[in-house]
Amino acid sequence: MVVLIAIEPRSYRQVIGQTIQALRPHVEVVVLDPDTLGVGVTRLEPDLVFADRPDTFGPGSGPTRRPAWVEFRPYEQPPARVCLAGRRWELEEVELSDLLSLVDEVEGLSRTTRELGNC
Repeated sequence: MVVLIAIEPRSYRQVIGQTIQALRPHVEVVVLDPDTLGVGVTRLEPDLVFADRPDTFGPGSGPTRRPAWVEFRPYEQPPARVCLAGRRWELEEVELSDLLSLVDEVEGLSRTTRELGNC
């Protein structure tokens, strides 16, 4: 499973990436500058994306499959919007346990479906 993290500020993406990698060592975590998000999504075909922008990789304009997507903007309200397996919801507060729960849910779903985003 591949998790791509491309959020601002830089310190957030680095700490989130290091923490997920430490607590889920079997997961490949890639931390990118948000300016390279498009290239990263196309090249890596991640299962889960944490980005500071919404998913703009609609059918036919991005990778062959749709990743689960978390639009994460820590200084805005709501700080996170999630798209996972056809469901959308917002997180009013984002805790480490929320991020790890999303990683775990995507990992479980990735075994049964190719369209993790599908929103």
